[in-house]
Amino acid sequence: MADLKKYKIYKNNNFEILTDEGFKDFDGIIIGNNLNKILLEFEKNDIKTKIVCTPKHKIFIGPKKYKYAKNLNINDLVWNGLKITNKKIIKNNEKIYEILNVHDNHRYIVNKTLLCHQCLIIDEMAHIPEHLIKDFWNSVIPVISSHRGTKIICVSTPNGTGNMFHKIYTESERGELQQWHHERIDWWEIPGRGKKWKIEMMEALAGENKNFEQEFGNCFLETGQSAVDAELLNHFREIARKPKITLEDGHYKIWEYPNPEHLYVVGVDVSEGIGRAASVAQVLDITNLADIKQSACYHNNVIDPYHFAAFLNNMGNQWGRPFLLIERNNCGGQVIDALQEVHNYQNIVDHTPEKQKKYYKYYNKLGIYSHSNSKYKGVVNMRYWMNSLRVVSIYDVATTQELETFVKYPNGTWKKKSGDYIYDDRVFGLLWALFALETQIAEQYFDVVSYDERGKPKKIQSIVVEAPKYFKLDPMFQNDIHAPLPAFIGINQDIGDEDDIITLQKKGWKELYDSRITSNN
Repeated sequence: MADLKKYKIYKNNNFEILTDEGFKDFDGIIIGNNLNKILLEFEKNDIKTKIVCTPKHKIFIGPKKYKYAKNLNINDLVWNGLKITNKKIIKNNEKIYEILNVHDNHRYIVNKTLLCHQCLIIDEMAHIPEHLIKDFWNSVIPVISSHRGTKIICVSTPNGTGNMFHKIYTESERGELQQWHHERIDWWEIPGRGKKWKIEMMEALAGENKNFEQEFGNCFLETGQSAVDAELLNHFREIARKPKITLEDGHYKIWEYPNPEHLYVVGVDVSEGIGRAASVAQVLDITNLADIKQSACYHNNVIDPYHFAAFLNNMGNQWGRPFLLIERNNCGGQVIDALQEVHNYQNIVDHTPEKQKKYYKYYNKLGIYSHSNSKYKGVVNMRYWMNSLRVVSIYDVATTQELETFVKYPNGTWKKKSGDYIYDDRVFGLLWALFALETQIAEQYFDVVSYDERGKPKKIQSIVVEAPKYFKLDPMFQNDIHAPLPAFIGINQDIGDEDDIITLQKKGWKELYDSRITSNN
Protein backbone atom coordinates (compact mmCIF):
# COMPACT_ATOMS: atom_id res chain seq x y z
CA MET A 1 0.00 0.00 0.00
CA ALA A 2 3.04 2.29 0.22
CA ASP A 3 2.84 2.88 -3.52
CA LEU A 4 -0.63 4.40 -3.08
CA LYS A 5 0.81 7.50 -1.48
CA LYS A 6 1.59 8.97 -4.90
CA TYR A 7 -1.96 8.44 -6.10
CA LYS A 8 -5.11 10.44 -5.42
CA ILE A 9 -7.91 8.33 -3.95
CA TYR A 10 -11.63 9.06 -4.09
CA LYS A 11 -13.45 6.97 -1.50
CA ASN A 12 -16.68 5.22 -2.45
CA ASN A 13 -19.70 4.60 -0.23
CA ASN A 14 -22.55 4.75 -2.75
CA PHE A 15 -21.76 2.61 -5.79
CA GLU A 16 -21.05 -1.00 -6.77
CA ILE A 17 -19.05 -2.37 -9.68
CA LEU A 18 -19.90 -5.21 -12.06
CA THR A 19 -17.88 -8.41 -11.72
CA ASP A 20 -18.24 -11.92 -13.12
CA GLU A 21 -20.09 -12.76 -9.88
CA GLY A 22 -22.46 -9.81 -10.05
CA PHE A 23 -22.21 -6.30 -8.58
CA LYS A 24 -19.77 -5.89 -5.69
CA ASP A 25 -18.78 -3.10 -3.31
CA PHE A 26 -15.43 -1.38 -3.79
CA ASP A 27 -13.46 1.08 -1.68
CA GLY A 28 -12.85 3.81 -4.21
CA ILE A 29 -11.07 5.03 -7.34
CA ILE A 30 -7.33 5.64 -7.64
CA ILE A 31 -6.13 8.39 -9.97
CA GLY A 32 -2.42 8.74 -10.73
CA ASN A 33 0.23 9.23 -13.39
CA ASN A 34 2.25 6.70 -15.36
CA LEU A 35 4.08 7.66 -18.54
CA ASN A 36 4.34 4.03 -19.71
CA LYS A 37 1.15 2.56 -21.12
CA ILE A 38 0.12 -0.29 -23.40
CA LEU A 39 -2.60 -0.18 -26.06
CA LEU A 40 -4.36 -3.52 -26.57
CA GLU A 41 -6.87 -3.97 -29.39
CA PHE A 42 -9.34 -6.89 -29.40
CA GLU A 43 -11.73 -8.45 -31.88
CA LYS A 44 -14.51 -11.03 -31.76
CA ASN A 45 -17.19 -11.69 -34.40
CA ASP A 46 -16.49 -8.36 -36.17
CA ILE A 47 -16.83 -6.51 -32.85
CA LYS A 48 -13.73 -4.46 -32.12
CA THR A 49 -12.69 -2.72 -28.95
CA LYS A 50 -9.53 -1.54 -27.24
CA ILE A 51 -8.08 -0.62 -23.87
CA VAL A 52 -5.19 1.53 -22.73
CA CYS A 53 -3.66 0.36 -19.45
CA THR A 54 -0.43 0.19 -17.48
CA PRO A 55 2.06 -2.61 -18.27
CA LYS A 56 1.23 -4.45 -15.02
CA HIS A 57 -2.55 -4.22 -15.44
CA LYS A 58 -4.05 -7.69 -14.92
CA ILE A 59 -6.02 -9.05 -17.91
CA PHE A 60 -8.05 -12.21 -17.32
CA ILE A 61 -7.41 -15.06 -19.76
CA GLY A 62 -9.78 -17.40 -17.90
CA PRO A 63 -12.27 -17.38 -15.00
CA LYS A 64 -9.46 -17.21 -12.42
CA LYS A 65 -6.33 -16.81 -14.50
CA TYR A 66 -4.70 -13.59 -15.59
CA LYS A 67 -1.59 -12.18 -17.23
CA TYR A 68 0.00 -8.78 -17.01
CA ALA A 69 -0.71 -6.66 -20.07
CA LYS A 70 3.00 -6.48 -20.87
CA ASN A 71 3.14 -10.31 -21.17
CA LEU A 72 0.30 -10.62 -23.70
CA ASN A 73 0.99 -11.00 -27.41
CA ILE A 74 -0.87 -10.59 -30.68
CA ASN A 75 -3.30 -13.48 -31.40
CA ASP A 76 -3.53 -14.41 -27.69
CA LEU A 77 -7.05 -15.17 -26.54
CA VAL A 78 -8.36 -13.58 -23.36
CA TRP A 79 -11.51 -14.24 -21.38
CA ASN A 80 -14.77 -14.33 -23.43
CA GLY A 81 -12.88 -15.40 -26.56
CA LEU A 82 -11.53 -12.00 -27.48
CA LYS A 83 -8.41 -12.15 -29.64
CA ILE A 84 -5.63 -9.58 -29.37
CA THR A 85 -5.14 -8.02 -32.80
CA ASN A 86 -2.68 -5.27 -31.89
CA LYS A 87 -0.31 -4.40 -29.06
CA LYS A 88 1.50 -1.11 -28.89
CA ILE A 89 3.63 0.61 -26.26
CA ILE A 90 2.75 4.29 -25.86
CA LYS A 91 3.96 7.13 -23.65
CA ASN A 92 1.84 10.11 -22.58
CA ASN A 93 0.89 12.19 -19.56
CA GLU A 94 -2.75 11.14 -19.43
CA LYS A 95 -3.99 10.13 -15.99
CA ILE A 96 -4.59 6.50 -15.09
CA TYR A 97 -7.57 5.17 -13.15
CA GLU A 98 -7.91 2.02 -11.08
CA ILE A 99 -10.60 0.52 -8.86
CA LEU A 100 -9.48 0.07 -5.27
CA ASN A 101 -10.25 -3.17 -3.38
CA VAL A 102 -13.24 -4.85 -5.05
CA HIS A 103 -14.84 -6.81 -2.20
CA ASP A 104 -14.90 -10.66 -2.10
CA ASN A 105 -13.09 -11.48 -5.35
CA HIS A 106 -10.87 -8.48 -6.26
CA ARG A 107 -12.06 -8.73 -9.87
CA TYR A 108 -14.18 -6.40 -12.01
CA ILE A 109 -15.21 -5.92 -15.63
CA VAL A 110 -13.28 -2.93 -16.88
CA ASN A 111 -15.13 -2.55 -20.17
CA LYS A 112 -18.80 -3.47 -20.17
CA THR A 113 -18.98 -2.99 -23.93
CA LEU A 114 -17.33 -6.43 -24.33
CA LEU A 115 -20.37 -8.08 -22.73
CA CYS A 116 -23.16 -5.86 -24.08
CA HIS A 117 -22.41 -5.72 -27.79
CA GLN A 118 -20.87 -2.29 -27.34
CA CYS A 119 -23.54 -0.79 -25.11
CA LEU A 120 -22.49 1.25 -22.07
CA ILE A 121 -25.13 1.81 -19.38
CA ILE A 122 -24.57 4.46 -16.72
CA ASP A 123 -27.11 4.16 -13.92
CA GLU A 124 -28.04 7.11 -11.63
CA MET A 125 -25.68 9.34 -13.60
CA ALA A 126 -26.96 12.55 -12.00
CA HIS A 127 -25.85 11.31 -8.56
CA ILE A 128 -22.24 10.55 -9.54
CA PRO A 129 -19.93 13.30 -8.22
CA GLU A 130 -19.23 15.76 -11.02
CA HIS A 131 -15.43 15.50 -10.82
CA LEU A 132 -15.68 11.71 -11.29
CA ILE A 133 -18.19 11.68 -14.13
CA LYS A 134 -16.28 14.32 -16.09
CA ASP A 135 -12.99 12.41 -15.88
CA PHE A 136 -14.76 9.14 -16.71
CA TRP A 137 -16.65 10.75 -19.60
CA ASN A 138 -13.51 12.23 -21.15
CA SER A 139 -11.75 8.87 -21.03
CA VAL A 140 -14.62 6.65 -22.19
CA ILE A 141 -16.22 8.71 -24.97
CA PRO A 142 -13.21 8.47 -27.37
CA VAL A 143 -13.26 4.68 -27.02
CA ILE A 144 -17.02 4.34 -27.43
CA SER A 145 -17.24 6.74 -30.37
CA SER A 146 -14.43 4.98 -32.25
CA HIS A 147 -16.70 2.00 -33.01
CA ARG A 148 -19.75 1.94 -35.23
CA GLY A 149 -22.99 0.86 -33.63
CA THR A 150 -21.95 1.64 -30.07
CA LYS A 151 -24.58 3.00 -27.70
CA ILE A 152 -24.50 4.82 -24.39
CA ILE A 153 -27.55 4.69 -22.14
CA CYS A 154 -27.70 7.16 -19.24
CA VAL A 155 -30.41 6.45 -16.67
CA SER A 156 -31.07 8.57 -13.59
CA THR A 157 -33.55 10.31 -11.38
CA PRO A 158 -33.00 14.10 -11.44
CA ASN A 159 -30.52 15.54 -8.97
CA GLY A 160 -30.80 19.27 -9.40
CA THR A 161 -29.29 21.13 -12.34
CA GLY A 162 -25.87 22.02 -13.67
CA ASN A 163 -24.59 18.43 -13.74
CA MET A 164 -23.69 16.46 -16.85
CA PHE A 165 -26.88 14.36 -16.83
CA HIS A 166 -28.98 17.54 -16.71
CA LYS A 167 -26.93 19.04 -19.56
CA ILE A 168 -27.26 16.00 -21.86
CA TYR A 169 -30.97 15.46 -21.16
CA THR A 170 -32.05 19.09 -21.56
CA GLU A 171 -30.00 19.65 -24.73
CA SER A 172 -31.45 16.45 -26.20
CA GLU A 173 -34.94 17.58 -25.18
CA ARG A 174 -34.36 20.86 -27.08
CA GLY A 175 -33.18 18.91 -30.14
CA GLU A 176 -29.64 20.30 -29.96
CA LEU A 177 -27.96 16.87 -29.62
CA GLN A 178 -28.95 14.94 -32.72
CA GLN A 179 -27.20 11.72 -31.67
CA TRP A 180 -29.07 11.49 -28.37
CA HIS A 181 -32.66 10.39 -27.83
CA HIS A 182 -34.41 11.31 -24.59
CA GLU A 183 -37.14 9.32 -22.86
CA ARG A 184 -38.89 9.74 -19.51
CA ILE A 185 -40.82 7.28 -17.36
CA ASP A 186 -43.38 8.96 -15.11
CA TRP A 187 -44.49 7.52 -11.81
CA TRP A 188 -48.07 6.88 -12.94
CA GLU A 189 -46.83 4.64 -15.78
CA ILE A 190 -45.63 2.04 -13.27
CA PRO A 191 -48.30 -0.57 -12.42
CA GLY A 192 -49.75 -0.20 -8.92
CA ARG A 193 -49.04 3.52 -8.63
CA GLY A 194 -52.06 5.80 -8.54
CA LYS A 195 -53.45 8.70 -6.52
CA LYS A 196 -53.47 6.63 -3.33
CA TRP A 197 -49.81 5.72 -3.78
CA LYS A 198 -48.93 9.38 -4.37
CA ILE A 199 -50.70 10.46 -1.16
CA GLU A 200 -48.88 7.80 0.85
CA MET A 201 -45.53 8.75 -0.68
CA MET A 202 -46.16 12.45 -0.06
CA GLU A 203 -46.78 11.64 3.61
CA ALA A 204 -43.54 9.66 3.73
CA LEU A 205 -41.72 12.68 2.31
CA ALA A 206 -43.11 14.92 5.06
CA GLY A 207 -45.76 16.36 2.79
CA GLU A 208 -43.21 18.14 0.59
CA ASN A 209 -44.54 18.29 -2.96
CA LYS A 210 -41.15 19.55 -4.15
CA ASN A 211 -39.43 16.46 -2.74
CA PHE A 212 -41.96 14.23 -4.48
CA GLU A 213 -41.49 15.98 -7.82
CA GLN A 214 -37.70 15.74 -7.47
CA GLU A 215 -37.74 12.00 -6.74
CA PHE A 216 -40.69 10.85 -8.87
CA GLY A 217 -41.84 13.75 -11.06
CA ASN A 218 -38.82 13.99 -13.41
CA CYS A 219 -38.28 17.66 -12.50
CA PHE A 220 -34.86 19.26 -12.31
CA LEU A 221 -35.63 21.35 -9.25
CA GLU A 222 -33.24 23.43 -7.20
CA THR A 223 -32.87 24.47 -3.60
CA GLY A 224 -34.81 27.67 -3.01
CA GLN A 225 -38.23 28.86 -4.07
CA SER A 226 -38.92 28.26 -7.76
CA ALA A 227 -40.74 30.85 -9.81
CA VAL A 228 -43.06 28.20 -11.27
CA ASP A 229 -44.26 25.11 -9.41
CA ALA A 230 -43.36 21.60 -10.53
CA GLU A 231 -46.92 20.64 -11.50
CA LEU A 232 -47.11 23.55 -13.94
CA LEU A 233 -43.66 22.74 -15.35
CA ASN A 234 -44.83 19.19 -16.06
CA HIS A 235 -47.92 20.63 -17.76
CA PHE A 236 -45.73 22.80 -19.98
CA ARG A 237 -43.72 19.72 -20.95
CA GLU A 238 -46.91 17.85 -21.83
CA ILE A 239 -48.14 20.60 -24.17
CA ALA A 240 -44.69 21.36 -25.63
CA ARG A 241 -44.54 20.82 -29.37
CA LYS A 242 -42.38 21.50 -32.36
CA PRO A 243 -42.82 24.93 -33.95
CA LYS A 244 -44.85 25.27 -37.14
CA ILE A 245 -42.06 27.33 -38.68
CA THR A 246 -38.37 27.64 -37.80
CA LEU A 247 -36.52 30.59 -39.36
CA GLU A 248 -33.28 32.56 -39.00
CA ASP A 249 -31.08 29.43 -38.96
CA GLY A 250 -33.11 27.89 -36.16
CA HIS A 251 -33.07 30.96 -33.90
CA TYR A 252 -36.66 32.02 -34.61
CA LYS A 253 -39.45 29.55 -33.76
CA ILE A 254 -43.15 30.19 -34.44
CA TRP A 255 -45.88 28.05 -32.85
CA GLU A 256 -48.92 30.11 -33.92
CA TYR A 257 -49.34 32.03 -37.19
CA PRO A 258 -49.82 35.80 -36.78
CA ASN A 259 -53.49 36.77 -36.80
CA PRO A 260 -54.40 40.38 -37.77
CA GLU A 261 -57.39 40.24 -35.41
CA HIS A 262 -55.33 39.26 -32.35
CA LEU A 263 -53.43 41.37 -29.84
CA TYR A 264 -49.76 40.63 -29.19
CA VAL A 265 -46.93 41.87 -26.97
CA VAL A 266 -43.21 41.15 -27.27
CA GLY A 267 -40.88 40.87 -24.28
CA VAL A 268 -37.23 41.52 -25.12
CA ASP A 269 -34.01 40.71 -23.27
CA VAL A 270 -30.83 42.04 -24.91
CA SER A 271 -27.27 40.69 -24.72
CA GLU A 272 -23.93 41.74 -26.18
CA GLY A 273 -23.94 38.93 -28.74
CA ILE A 274 -20.55 37.45 -27.84
CA GLY A 275 -21.65 33.83 -27.40
CA ARG A 276 -22.65 33.90 -23.72
CA ALA A 277 -26.06 35.29 -22.73
CA ALA A 278 -28.55 35.47 -25.59
CA SER A 279 -30.81 38.13 -27.03
CA VAL A 280 -34.39 36.93 -26.74
CA ALA A 281 -37.80 38.07 -28.00
CA GLN A 282 -40.89 36.30 -26.62
CA VAL A 283 -44.17 36.87 -28.49
CA LEU A 284 -47.35 36.36 -26.44
CA ASP A 285 -50.92 36.37 -27.71
CA ILE A 286 -52.87 38.34 -25.07
CA THR A 287 -56.14 38.61 -26.99
CA ASN A 288 -57.88 36.47 -24.35
CA LEU A 289 -56.43 36.97 -20.87
CA ALA A 290 -57.93 33.66 -19.80
CA ASP A 291 -55.86 31.89 -22.46
CA ILE A 292 -52.48 33.59 -23.03
CA LYS A 293 -50.35 31.71 -25.56
CA GLN A 294 -46.68 31.72 -26.44
CA SER A 295 -46.78 32.40 -30.18
CA ALA A 296 -43.08 32.72 -31.03
CA CYS A 297 -39.60 32.92 -29.52
CA TYR A 298 -36.34 34.28 -30.94
CA HIS A 299 -33.09 33.25 -29.21
CA ASN A 300 -29.59 34.10 -30.45
CA ASN A 301 -26.39 34.52 -28.43
CA VAL A 302 -24.22 35.85 -31.26
CA ILE A 303 -26.35 38.66 -32.72
CA ASP A 304 -25.13 42.17 -31.91
CA PRO A 305 -27.56 44.86 -30.64
CA TYR A 306 -27.67 46.80 -33.94
CA HIS A 307 -28.70 43.78 -36.02
CA PHE A 308 -31.02 42.60 -33.26
CA ALA A 309 -32.87 45.93 -33.57
CA ALA A 310 -33.25 45.32 -37.32
CA PHE A 311 -34.67 41.88 -36.61
CA LEU A 312 -37.09 43.25 -33.99
CA ASN A 313 -38.34 45.77 -36.55
CA ASN A 314 -39.03 42.98 -39.04
CA MET A 315 -40.61 40.82 -36.36
CA GLY A 316 -42.77 43.72 -35.18
CA ASN A 317 -44.20 44.21 -38.65
CA GLN A 318 -44.90 40.51 -38.91
CA TRP A 319 -46.99 40.57 -35.72
CA GLY A 320 -48.87 43.82 -36.39
CA ARG A 321 -46.39 46.26 -34.82
CA PRO A 322 -47.18 45.30 -31.20
CA PHE A 323 -45.76 47.01 -28.14
CA LEU A 324 -42.22 45.92 -27.33
CA LEU A 325 -41.16 45.72 -23.68
CA ILE A 326 -37.37 46.10 -23.74
CA GLU A 327 -35.08 46.31 -20.74
CA ARG A 328 -33.24 49.57 -21.36
CA ASN A 329 -30.20 48.85 -19.18
CA ASN A 330 -26.85 48.16 -20.88
CA CYS A 331 -27.21 46.96 -24.49
CA GLY A 332 -30.97 47.42 -24.45
CA GLY A 333 -30.52 51.17 -24.88
CA GLN A 334 -28.68 50.62 -28.18
CA VAL A 335 -31.54 48.47 -29.48
CA ILE A 336 -34.20 51.00 -28.48
CA ASP A 337 -32.29 53.90 -30.03
CA ALA A 338 -31.83 51.98 -33.30
CA LEU A 339 -35.52 51.03 -33.40
CA GLN A 340 -36.52 54.68 -32.97
CA GLU A 341 -33.93 56.50 -35.03
CA VAL A 342 -33.20 54.00 -37.82
CA HIS A 343 -36.41 51.98 -38.17
CA ASN A 344 -39.00 54.50 -36.94
CA TYR A 345 -40.53 51.89 -34.61
CA GLN A 346 -42.35 53.86 -31.90
CA ASN A 347 -44.46 51.17 -30.18
CA ILE A 348 -42.06 50.72 -27.27
CA VAL A 349 -43.31 50.63 -23.69
CA ASP A 350 -41.85 53.24 -21.33
CA HIS A 351 -41.66 52.32 -17.65
CA THR A 352 -39.38 54.30 -15.38
CA PRO A 353 -39.81 54.28 -11.57
CA GLU A 354 -40.58 57.66 -10.00
CA LYS A 355 -37.22 57.74 -8.19
CA GLN A 356 -35.36 57.41 -11.50
CA LYS A 357 -37.39 59.88 -13.55
CA LYS A 358 -35.20 62.79 -12.42
CA TYR A 359 -32.37 61.32 -14.48
CA TYR A 360 -34.55 61.49 -17.61
CA LYS A 361 -36.04 64.98 -17.21
CA TYR A 362 -34.02 66.50 -20.06
CA TYR A 363 -34.74 63.86 -22.72
CA ASN A 364 -37.24 61.14 -23.41
CA LYS A 365 -36.10 57.55 -22.93
CA LEU A 366 -38.33 54.65 -23.90
CA GLY A 367 -37.94 51.14 -22.54
CA ILE A 368 -38.08 49.55 -19.11
CA TYR A 369 -35.62 50.79 -16.54
CA SER A 370 -34.65 47.55 -14.81
CA HIS A 371 -33.39 47.32 -11.24
CA SER A 372 -34.00 44.97 -8.32
CA ASN A 373 -37.43 46.43 -7.50
CA SER A 374 -38.81 46.35 -11.04
CA LYS A 375 -37.47 42.83 -11.61
CA TYR A 376 -39.06 41.67 -8.37
CA LYS A 377 -42.31 43.31 -9.43
CA GLY A 378 -42.03 41.59 -12.79
CA VAL A 379 -41.51 38.17 -11.21
CA VAL A 380 -44.50 38.64 -8.88
CA ASN A 381 -46.60 39.63 -11.88
CA MET A 382 -45.37 36.65 -13.93
CA ARG A 383 -46.11 34.23 -11.10
CA TYR A 384 -49.62 35.67 -10.75
CA TRP A 385 -50.51 34.93 -14.37
CA MET A 386 -48.69 31.58 -14.48
CA ASN A 387 -48.90 30.09 -10.98
CA SER A 388 -52.07 31.63 -9.56
CA LEU A 389 -54.33 31.99 -12.61
CA ARG A 390 -52.66 29.27 -14.72
CA VAL A 391 -53.70 30.98 -17.94
CA VAL A 392 -50.33 30.96 -19.76
CA SER A 393 -49.38 28.21 -22.21
CA ILE A 394 -45.67 27.69 -22.97
CA TYR A 395 -44.85 25.52 -25.99
CA ASP A 396 -41.07 26.01 -26.03
CA VAL A 397 -39.34 23.32 -23.96
CA ALA A 398 -36.20 25.49 -23.68
CA THR A 399 -38.26 28.19 -21.93
CA THR A 400 -39.64 25.55 -19.56
CA GLN A 401 -36.12 24.33 -18.79
CA GLU A 402 -35.04 27.85 -17.87
CA LEU A 403 -38.10 28.29 -15.64
CA GLU A 404 -36.98 25.19 -13.70
CA THR A 405 -33.70 26.83 -12.73
CA PHE A 406 -35.05 30.34 -12.10
CA VAL A 407 -35.08 30.60 -8.30
CA LYS A 408 -35.31 33.06 -5.43
CA TYR A 409 -32.08 33.77 -3.56
CA PRO A 410 -31.91 34.40 0.22
CA ASN A 411 -31.55 38.16 -0.39
CA GLY A 412 -34.90 38.19 -2.20
CA THR A 413 -33.61 38.52 -5.75
CA TRP A 414 -34.74 36.22 -8.55
CA LYS A 415 -32.34 34.85 -11.16
CA LYS A 416 -30.91 31.66 -12.60
CA LYS A 417 -29.15 29.18 -10.39
CA SER A 418 -25.40 29.59 -10.58
CA GLY A 419 -23.49 26.90 -12.45
CA ASP A 420 -22.68 25.57 -15.90
CA TYR A 421 -25.24 25.08 -18.69
CA ILE A 422 -27.85 27.28 -16.94
CA TYR A 423 -29.46 30.41 -18.45
CA ASP A 424 -32.42 32.73 -17.83
CA ASP A 425 -32.62 34.87 -21.00
CA ARG A 426 -35.85 33.26 -22.21
CA VAL A 427 -37.37 33.71 -18.73
CA PHE A 428 -36.67 37.45 -18.72
CA GLY A 429 -38.12 37.78 -22.22
CA LEU A 430 -41.26 36.05 -20.93
CA LEU A 431 -41.24 38.14 -17.75
CA TRP A 432 -41.15 41.45 -19.67
CA ALA A 433 -43.85 40.29 -22.10
CA LEU A 434 -46.22 39.54 -19.19
CA PHE A 435 -45.19 42.85 -17.61
CA ALA A 436 -47.50 44.47 -20.18
CA LEU A 437 -50.35 43.15 -18.02
CA GLU A 438 -49.12 44.91 -14.88
CA THR A 439 -52.07 47.16 -14.08
CA GLN A 440 -50.16 50.45 -14.28
CA ILE A 441 -48.72 49.60 -17.71
CA ALA A 442 -51.89 48.02 -19.08
CA GLU A 443 -53.88 51.16 -18.24
CA GLN A 444 -51.32 53.29 -20.07
CA TYR A 445 -51.07 51.29 -23.29
CA PHE A 446 -54.37 49.41 -23.62
CA ASP A 447 -58.07 49.94 -23.01
CA VAL A 448 -58.78 47.94 -19.85
CA VAL A 449 -62.40 46.87 -20.20
CA SER A 450 -62.68 45.04 -16.86
CA TYR A 451 -60.61 44.02 -13.84
CA ASP A 452 -60.45 40.87 -11.71
CA GLU A 453 -60.80 40.74 -7.91
CA ARG A 454 -57.07 41.46 -7.50
CA GLY A 455 -57.26 44.64 -9.59
CA LYS A 456 -55.47 43.01 -12.54
CA PRO A 457 -56.76 43.41 -16.10
CA LYS A 458 -59.40 40.83 -16.95
CA LYS A 459 -60.19 42.02 -20.45
CA ILE A 460 -58.25 44.47 -22.61
CA GLN A 461 -58.34 45.78 -26.14
CA SER A 462 -56.15 47.94 -28.30
CA ILE A 463 -56.65 51.69 -28.02
CA VAL A 464 -55.30 52.54 -31.49
CA VAL A 465 -55.48 49.95 -34.23
CA GLU A 466 -53.37 50.71 -37.28
CA ALA A 467 -55.25 50.16 -40.51
CA PRO A 468 -54.35 46.86 -42.23
CA LYS A 469 -53.26 48.79 -45.33
CA TYR A 470 -50.14 49.94 -43.48
CA PHE A 471 -48.73 46.45 -43.02
CA LYS A 472 -49.36 42.83 -43.94
CA LEU A 473 -48.59 39.99 -41.59
CA ASP A 474 -46.36 37.50 -43.35
CA PRO A 475 -46.25 34.10 -41.62
CA MET A 476 -43.39 32.89 -43.81
CA PHE A 477 -41.41 36.11 -43.33
CA GLN A 478 -40.48 36.16 -47.03
CA ASN A 479 -40.14 38.98 -49.51
CA ASP A 480 -43.43 38.39 -51.28
CA ILE A 481 -46.40 40.66 -52.01
CA HIS A 482 -47.56 40.34 -48.38
CA ALA A 483 -44.27 41.53 -46.86
CA PRO A 484 -44.32 44.99 -45.24
CA LEU A 485 -43.03 47.97 -47.15
CA PRO A 486 -39.51 49.12 -46.28
CA ALA A 487 -40.93 52.61 -45.50
CA PHE A 488 -44.06 52.72 -43.36
CA ILE A 489 -46.13 55.44 -44.92
CA GLY A 490 -48.79 56.97 -42.71
CA ILE A 491 -47.71 55.36 -39.45
CA ASN A 492 -46.34 58.49 -37.80
CA GLN A 493 -49.42 60.69 -37.74
CA ASP A 494 -47.73 63.40 -35.65
CA ILE A 495 -45.46 64.52 -38.51
CA GLY A 496 -46.92 67.01 -40.99
CA ASP A 497 -50.31 68.63 -41.26
CA GLU A 498 -52.06 65.85 -43.18
CA ASP A 499 -51.77 62.13 -43.74
CA ASP A 500 -48.91 61.06 -46.05
CA ILE A 501 -51.28 58.93 -48.13
CA ILE A 502 -53.65 61.85 -48.68
CA THR A 503 -50.71 63.95 -49.85
CA LEU A 504 -49.61 61.25 -52.30
CA GLN A 505 -53.15 60.76 -53.59
CA LYS A 506 -53.38 64.49 -54.35
CA LYS A 507 -50.24 64.10 -56.47
CA GLY A 508 -51.87 61.37 -58.56
CA TRP A 509 -50.84 58.19 -56.74
CA LYS A 510 -53.31 55.42 -55.97
CA GLU A 511 -53.48 52.24 -53.87
CA LEU A 512 -53.53 48.73 -55.37
CA TYR A 513 -54.97 45.59 -53.77
CA ASP A 514 -51.73 44.72 -52.01
CA SER A 515 -51.41 48.13 -50.32
CA ARG A 516 -48.34 49.11 -52.33
CA ILE A 517 -48.26 52.62 -53.82
CA THR A 518 -47.77 53.12 -57.53
CA SER A 519 -48.13 55.90 -60.08
CA ASN A 520 -51.31 56.26 -62.13
CA ASN A 521 -49.35 57.15 -65.23
